[in-house]
Amino acid sequence: MARSTPFPDDMPFSQRVKSLADEELLEIWEETQQVELMLNREMQAAISLAPEYERAIVEELRLRSTRGLCREAR
Repeated sequence: MARSTPFPDDMPFSQRVKSLADEELLEIWEETQQVELMLNREMQAAISLAPEYERAIVEELRLRSTRGLCREAR
C-alpha cells in the first residue's frame, strides 16, 4: 500500500509547514477549526484540538507575508 504522507514521521510539524503552499496551510487550519467546533458542540466543552499546529501555521503565514511585503518595498 502506498504511503499518503509525504513527510518522515519524525519530522516536526513546525518544519513541515515550510514546504506546504499557503492554500494547504489554510486548508489544514480550516479543517482543524471545523473539527474543533464540532467537538465543542457535541461535548459542550471548550476543546483546543491542536494549538501547536495552529501556532505553527500562523507563524509561517505571517513570515511569508512579511517577506512578501519586504520584497514589494524594494
